[in-house]
Amino acid sequence: MNETTVAISPEEFGHILELQQSVFRLIVEGASRERVVDRACLLAEALVPRAVASYMHLDNATGLLNVRSAPTIPAEGVGRLNGLRPGPGSGSCGNAIYSNRPVYVCNAVDDARWANLRQFAFDFNVRACWSHPVYDAQRQAVGTFALTSFEQRQPSEFHKQLLEVVAALISIALLHEEHQLSLERERQHALRLLEQDRLTGLSNSVSLEQALTKSACQVLVLANLNNLSYLNTLYGLGFGDKLLCGVAERLRLFAPEGATVFRTSADEFAILYPQWRQDQLHSEVARLQQCFRAEPLWIDQLSLYMTFNIGVGCGADCQRQAMKALKRSRQMGKNRFFIYDNRVETVDGRQRNDYIQWNTRLHAALASGGIKPWYQGIRNNRSGAIEKWEVLVRLEDEQGIATPDQFLDIAKLCGLMPAITRAVIAGALQAIAGTARQISINITEEDLALGYLADFLDHYVERYAIEPRQVMLELLEGVSSNGKHDQIRQLQQLKQRGYRLAIDDFGTEYSNFERVLELDIDVLKIDSKYIRDIHHDRISYEIVRGIAFFARNTGIKTIAEFVHCAEVQAVVEALGIDESQGYLFSRPRPDFSLSDD
Repeated sequence: MNETTVAISPEEFGHILELQQSVFRLIVEGASRERVVDRACLLAEALVPRAVASYMHLDNATGLLNVRSAPTIPAEGVGRLNGLRPGPGSGSCGNAIYSNRPVYVCNAVDDARWANLRQFAFDFNVRACWSHPVYDAQRQAVGTFALTSFEQRQPSEFHKQLLEVVAALISIALLHEEHQLSLERERQHALRLLEQDRLTGLSNSVSLEQALTKSACQVLVLANLNNLSYLNTLYGLGFGDKLLCGVAERLRLFAPEGATVFRTSADEFAILYPQWRQDQLHSEVARLQQCFRAEPLWIDQLSLYMTFNIGVGCGADCQRQAMKALKRSRQMGKNRFFIYDNRVETVDGRQRNDYIQWNTRLHAALASGGIKPWYQGIRNNRSGAIEKWEVLVRLEDEQGIATPDQFLDIAKLCGLMPAITRAVIAGALQAIAGTARQISINITEEDLALGYLADFLDHYVERYAIEPRQVMLELLEGVSSNGKHDQIRQLQQLKQRGYRLAIDDFGTEYSNFERVLELDIDVLKIDSKYIRDIHHDRISYEIVRGIAFFARNTGIKTIAEFVHCAEVQAVVEALGIDESQGYLFSRPRPDFSLSDD
């Protein structure tokens, strides 16, 4: 019997509202699309006695409808419905897709719209079926929600509203799923970008770090491309980028199955092997070198044979080992390799701790004024008086007083030498303010490279009303002999401004007498290794005698370092050396006094 259509009641409206809230709660909680749709179907069935609910989805590839949710329909029925082609005789759901609007069939046995599913209606006692399209964002049907009844009946306004609401909820669930999938695709794409080198397409250093955590028995080969910066300068960065892509492609072809190639920095590549026998490492490195030696790379119609410095590490610590091995290979020259060997390459834990402790202590001392100038007197061998002082450096803090041999190597590694030089200069010039004292201060190649010395010295000389001639700058012999053009120009400018120049430890390296004259050096400080044993070492004596002869004939003053006993001083004076420095006359002190009294 047909059901009379009446307006939806408040109670029915409440049921629909409750269903909406229940389904929305699942969506907000992040439930899967399958769970959301199944729940919507079950809730709808509960509101329509002697009816079952289902959702069919349109397969864009085939154009056919398949059941995605039918919680209470037998599996046999689902199988019979799958693969339904939308059309005029394909039932309520097929017609809803075909017409892109709701379809209400009240008598499935006689209705022409069920012509192709008539036997299905008899077999499963389908008497009425109401179907509503499930729309996408463009209002095109992508599926259908249906209520199938076991009695002939017309849908009420409540039924129609229920169909529309559930179809809309399914549409929201589908759009939410698609949005989540889109977000996940974007996230995966972003991750790939983070883990991939954009130029070569290889995995990058981030990917390498992740891969290194997966196994403790891996082998890492680091290959640093030789002369990339030189080629960039000659042919341009575009050429260099093409070259890197060519190297990357050849490394891809070279890498054996299971190995992964990475680009870890501008000119560095890495190959990670999941496992490799120790006795195969040399042959694999040789194979890598031959891969680039056998055939050139062709870039912009130019052929290039490329070489690498290679470092190899093995096991759980393979990255640190490979980095250390690569450093060793660079020290050996270009196109060399080094394989880390635990039997001969050991890590000194004490050195690592020293680095961390001194790094912290140095930074704290520089920040708090703990880098102090100390002074050691220099004796005039003619007058017998202390007339000048060399400025030394000490680190003073709550842990005590530290001498340069304890911290200067770490300071160089940390790049703190210029900061230490500036602290020493500022303190020493303040100490001689208002006096005629003459001091000598050590400067480094780093100080010259930064180019700050002339202006920095002028500032404090003017501030403390000091004559530039009171300040002598000591530089190592290697700087004066092999200094870059700009550094030589700076030294000449310092001379022109009135500062005096001395070469420290003269005789220990190059003894470039021509450069000494070019720079108009004021003083040569003869290296202590020749002075300490000069009273009984004939070779040391002859070297010092030659230096003294050269200096005397060119009008350059000389200072003997490490004068520690009267016998050494006697030889120094006999050779006519102008001044002496050492514990025989003066020990380093925080002021200009000559004794502890």
